Amino acid sequence: MKKILLVAFILFSTANLFSQNFSFGVVLGSSYIVNTVQNSSNRISGGPTYRVNKHFGVFGDYQFSDRFGVKLNTQYNRSYENYEFYFGGYDYVDFTFSLNSIQIIPQLKFDVKTEYNKGLYLLAGPRMSFLLSAKDQSGADVKDFYKSYLIGAQLGFGFNPSKYFAIEFIGDYGFSDISEAEPIEIKTFGGYINFAINLESIINK
Repeated sequence: MKKILLVAFILFSTANLFSQNFSFGVVLGSSYIVNTVQNSSNRISGGPTYRVNKHFGVFGDYQFSDRFGVKLNTQYNRSYENYEFYFGGYDYVDFTFSLNSIQIIPQLKFDVKTEYNKGLYLLAGPRMSFLLSAKDQSGADVKDFYKSYLIGAQLGFGFNPSKYFAIEFIGDYGFSDISEAEPIEIKTFGGYINFAINLESIINK
């Protein structure tokens, strides 16, 4: 009986400690991504589109010291990419592709102040993207043009105007060649703006 009570006490204490240091919520935002194209034939070039990339999802944030924590974003991303395919001289066809993907972004979080989630903080970590679908402007499937799994890195900062939400500005660099087409190599760089709503603070206020 004493052992059962001891185990129950340990489990309760651990769960209580974890809940005190753990927060969660929803994240939504937009991104601006530029594609850089390298190819030996010079028949394709890429550039930014003027359509807004959007994403939304959920996050979990665990504090393990006064200033350090880990944050995980899992989000659905809708993005657009623009390409120009050249046929010789100045003749080309312009295409805009729309992509749907799931992104998993684990980040190390460092709070500038000694109070966690009370001001400016820094974020850094990898970004993993899993392609769900890709279509051109006519609705044709162009998923075979892309790799199904991409990896990049993110670095940026955020701040908490209130305990209920945060605003983040994140730079993003893609390490992976996103294209399956040879001899074309396409890489990406850009930035994200996130608006994170802390549901844990709202529920337990």
